[in-house]
Amino acid sequence: MAHDHEIKDDARRKLTDQVLNFHEANGDAVAWNTEAPADFTFLFDPDHLLVRTSAVEAFERAVAATKDELLDGELTRAEESVQGRLVRYRLPPRRAGLSLPDVVTELRRIGDFPPGDVTLDHWIHVAPGGGTLCPAIEPEETGLKEPWPGQCEPRRRKRKPVRVSVVDSGWHPPAATDPRTPWLAGVEGDDELNGPDLREYAGHGTFIAGIIRCLAPHTDIYVEGFCIGGAGGGGILESRIVDQLEEALARDAKVINLSAGCRTHDDLPSLAFEVFYETLLKERDCVLVAAAGNDASPAPFWPAAAPWAIGVGSLDHDGRVSSYSNYGVSADVYALGRNIVNAFPDGTFTCEETPSKGDVRVFNTGMARWSGTSFSAPVVAGLIAREIYASGSSAADAAHAVLATSVYMSDPAVGPLQGLRQPYDA
Repeated sequence: MAHDHEIKDDARRKLTDQVLNFHEANGDAVAWNTEAPADFTFLFDPDHLLVRTSAVEAFERAVAATKDELLDGELTRAEESVQGRLVRYRLPPRRAGLSLPDVVTELRRIGDFPPGDVTLDHWIHVAPGGGTLCPAIEPEETGLKEPWPGQCEPRRRKRKPVRVSVVDSGWHPPAATDPRTPWLAGVEGDDELNGPDLREYAGHGTFIAGIIRCLAPHTDIYVEGFCIGGAGGGGILESRIVDQLEEALARDAKVINLSAGCRTHDDLPSLAFEVFYETLLKERDCVLVAAAGNDASPAPFWPAAAPWAIGVGSLDHDGRVSSYSNYGVSADVYALGRNIVNAFPDGTFTCEETPSKGDVRVFNTGMARWSGTSFSAPVVAGLIAREIYASGSSAADAAHAVLATSVYMSDPAVGPLQGLRQPYDA
């Protein structure tokens, strides 16, 4: 069989580029579930498991019962998170030939606990995809000087701005005072430390904040950064991202935009996200809007596929579902995600993915053009924030009102769906 780099297939080459770049950024903390990187469905930490606190005793009994068959050493209870409801364990080396997914499968088979209470610690990426690790395309230059979707006119109401949190790659501070992007005035966040040579995912959080602010001018936006300065290659473990989400709730956010996610082992719900919802989000006046992913797949992508999250798929400008967009359980609604235009750092960007690998793109207008469900999600987040401000309603009621404006559509490739048609700046 030919090696991936020898296969004359741009899609496989692109996937291989993405996975190996991600592995290089995180070293031995990244593993995948297939031999060839291009065939992976999920990425995980090869040395750690997550266990719901209520399942700890049953989990440890199962480990003790199979220790001689599965593991070569002692289990270590590493740490707890989400207010003590989630435990992270470090596992000793496995017996020859066993992968960590193999171990989990066997523990689930004999253990007296629900299967979803013991899981791998999956990698979440800022630009979601199970079979892709990036937006549908790398950012492109644009000669346009106005954002698209366009800026919505501010409304004259005596209400406090709506607080929105963007949990992402961080924030590009110069955009807040740049005369080319006045809609970002007042936005704050964790500095993503951009230089003249832009990283592959640089500007991702800033671009998303720009989309939200254009559609919802009366918002206080804070961009959380979980891969500042390139740490993690744009990714974070699910056990860690819930800490960022907890910080977002501490800021009293009414809307959280998460343009990130993952596939999981056996397609079970992400345990860290489930525990976060049950412990922290469920009782709060806040909605989480998540990108549906860019795999052109109906397989569940978390947290977008969770019933408590609003998963957003991508539409092209003609209203059809974008070729890259996930669909099915991960997409509650679809919005424009192709060729979005918004704020982007100035600098030189060298493409790292096939077929554009090595191409140099120069950004000097304060703007870029970008595509992916990463950017359809903030369209919906912005519309919900705008509805909260306009009506004074709860976050849940505002989300319901926005989704109620979607229209029934049908796409031969994905079947029936609900879509939000342009214009969004009305």
